[in-house]
Amino acid sequence: MNKPPLKILWLVNIVLPAVAEDFGCERTPFGGWLTLMTERLSKLPGYDIGIAMRAPVAKLESREKDGIRYYAVPQSSTDRFDISQQDCDAVLAGFCPDILHAEGSEMAYTRRFLRSWDGLKLLSLQGVINGYEAYELGRLPIGAMLVSLDPREVLTALALLFRKRFQFNPRLALEKQTLGMVDHIMGRTQWDRAHAYALNPHASYHHCGRILRKEFHQRLWTRSDVEDHSIFIGSAGSARKGAHIALRALAQLRESFPGTRLYIAGDSPASVPRWSAKRYVGYPAYLTRLIEQLDLTEHVIFTGLLSAAEMAQRMQRSHVFNLPSLIENSPNTLGEAMLMGVPSIAAYAGGVTSMAADEEEVLLYRADDPALLAWQVKRLFDDDALCARLSAAARARANRTHDANKNVTAQVAVYEQIISDCPRVP
Repeated sequence: MNKPPLKILWLVNIVLPAVAEDFGCERTPFGGWLTLMTERLSKLPGYDIGIAMRAPVAKLESREKDGIRYYAVPQSSTDRFDISQQDCDAVLAGFCPDILHAEGSEMAYTRRFLRSWDGLKLLSLQGVINGYEAYELGRLPIGAMLVSLDPREVLTALALLFRKRFQFNPRLALEKQTLGMVDHIMGRTQWDRAHAYALNPHASYHHCGRILRKEFHQRLWTRSDVEDHSIFIGSAGSARKGAHIALRALAQLRESFPGTRLYIAGDSPASVPRWSAKRYVGYPAYLTRLIEQLDLTEHVIFTGLLSAAEMAQRMQRSHVFNLPSLIENSPNTLGEAMLMGVPSIAAYAGGVTSMAADEEEVLLYRADDPALLAWQVKRLFDDDALCARLSAAARARANRTHDANKNVTAQVAVYEQIISDCPRVP
């Protein structure tokens, strides 16, 4: 007698690109790795995959595509990070999973599902905001900003403090509560394993790597194709991402390399409408003023939101990739740069050392030290042989880390371990 398929319901906090248009939602470049893993799992014999997505839709919708049952679950009208209990119950009753697999630990949506399901539960860590908390203000000189004679600096410092106190900090206890709801936690780095242990020492920890987007497997960095003395960073969305550190390093590099350019993925802070307060206060406004103060206007280019193909193309053209974040778990952008062999420099932070070895596959530096960052960039600008050595080693490491077959096998092993610890009732 054949066993019934193992039913896995994934919880994700975005509408996946694979079905965004099917549900009338805007397609974004985010979440591609989720699609790659779930599509591969759905093709395995003995597995039935469902995906519940928090979505900007008017009512609960469900449809099947390529062997996966997708649910678009309406965001709550009072909290866009949550959903109604009625919709949560309807999804759980409709799919009835053997394992509820939640991606990410900080959303109210995730807690509602975990609280509502009495069966087996697996929580996969993305970031851990309790581990991010000490770095949320990006080591900005908040004290000096508060006593500045420039009212914009004062207002920016106050805005950052307000956001951390009233928007970020309340999520810390809630994330701890979420981790306490599960007996199984999955991650990828020594850093997330440490924080999983700190927040729920009784949970079993499982390791599984990520499958990265195909566009970064299809391109190869070569020195002859790059724009000389160009640097690329993947985000400047918050102070924790460290773009201000990269700017200060750029100001130093400009003395030796006058043509140096820093490309930053995302929209320019200057594109914020003039009527918006965000144009004058907050981290984007701080970056705008810092670029002006350091006389870097001609050296900084914001690329706008990039698709996977556009991101890969920009990386391939870059002399150096920089990850300036003061804290990260397992940054996909670093993995993608390494897959392509882009010579990379990363802050020694979070889970980065689980992804790459210093002086062998990447160059590392202390996250809040722009002088050391500038020196590491200069080493690569000056030394094509060093670039070539790091490039080859990084590609080899990333191809092992992000090998699709290996990671699917690891994910299946996690499910089988959870089931074997608590067998299904026939």
